[in-house]
Amino acid sequence: MPEITVGRDDSDLEEYGEEFATAFIGKHIVGEQQEAHTANPLHLDIARPHVMGIFGKRGTGKSYTMGVLAEELKQSEEKVKDNLSTLMIDSMGIFWSMKNPNEDDAVILDHWDLNPQQIDIDLYVPEGHVDTFREKDIQFDRTFAIKPGDLNPGDWALAFDLDITEPMGVLLERIINDIRDDKGKTYTIENLIDYAYSHDDFEDNVRRALINRFERALDWGIFSVDAPDVEELTGRGNLTVLDVSMFEDLSGGWSARTLIVGLLSRKILRKRMESKRVEEIEEMEGIRTTESPIVWMLIDEAHQFAPEEGETAATNPLLQWAKIGREPGVSMVLATQQPNKLDSRILSQMDILLTHRLTAQNDIDALGNIMQTYMQYDITEYIDNLPRQDGAGIILDDNSERVYTVQIRPRLSWHAGGTPSAVKQERT
Repeated sequence: MPEITVGRDDSDLEEYGEEFATAFIGKHIVGEQQEAHTANPLHLDIARPHVMGIFGKRGTGKSYTMGVLAEELKQSEEKVKDNLSTLMIDSMGIFWSMKNPNEDDAVILDHWDLNPQQIDIDLYVPEGHVDTFREKDIQFDRTFAIKPGDLNPGDWALAFDLDITEPMGVLLERIINDIRDDKGKTYTIENLIDYAYSHDDFEDNVRRALINRFERALDWGIFSVDAPDVEELTGRGNLTVLDVSMFEDLSGGWSARTLIVGLLSRKILRKRMESKRVEEIEEMEGIRTTESPIVWMLIDEAHQFAPEEGETAATNPLLQWAKIGREPGVSMVLATQQPNKLDSRILSQMDILLTHRLTAQNDIDALGNIMQTYMQYDITEYIDNLPRQDGAGIILDDNSERVYTVQIRPRLSWHAGGTPSAVKQERT
């Protein structure tokens, strides 16, 4: 049966063929609604960088699909995997379960000629929240943190929702400039608090308000002068899961998440840009290698990091990935239930769009605003014709200029994001 490869234009198909360096994500759906059935295997290109969106209302398979893609990236051919690294930002705390095989769906997997399988992930949790994971008996591999010295005044201002031109913003910038003059980039949050106390040229209420924000940031448990370098999180062939779900109950928790994603995005992009220069020089000399792996960053609840209205510490770094990431070699996959809440500048840069069922008109309109000339019908018609089953979706592929209906394959590893039920069923 012929293969379908999404994400490749004619020149890529000629160079790589249809199956090499691809991810098997599902099967093409032929027919509509009750008449629909699966046919050709459908693959996604992972040889080239892409900006991809995964959308769908709650329960239609958005996070599940992201997990399928992560499994495929981790299990790609050795000579491909060695040049790739996958980083998942887990906002919901559901991807730790990939360490366990999906035994519950063994029969379904068998129908797809697949088997339950645990996936070798590196699960990182915030350094200051280790006890929370131990109490819940969730096994993790390592801890992560960020260095306060890596953040600029603009990062802090966005995290604290401050105007850099207002008194508190001016004090913030003054403190960071002073402490960098004295200590370089090696300083702690406690040092920042001490410097805030010493600035008696500002009114006491301004200093107190900024100190309160720094003290709140201490509770986030994500700062350390000994934070690992980005290379540790993006090793060759690795699938790294950063669990940032526990910030939900903390004051300013989303600010902590956006700081993490914004800083990592900047560092990874900078590293890839530096590597690209070296790779170009080596290619001129007849050597074809990757100085550092091509990074795929997968982000759940993406509209919280790059919202359509307002700005976070992650907005501009993610926008840079979307606009220029293809050249240095970074890929981004953004998943959200609410595409209308996602920054439209990023939405317009997506070359692959996979959407499960949507019913909110605002979300459908957001996708309709980026409709392509190769689409025969309004996007509403494509969505309405989807079969009423979990995992069904449509793919818009700018590379081949085609629209496909797809049934996402079952997960090999355990999916912890399923909807709870009051009726417990025994395993068979």
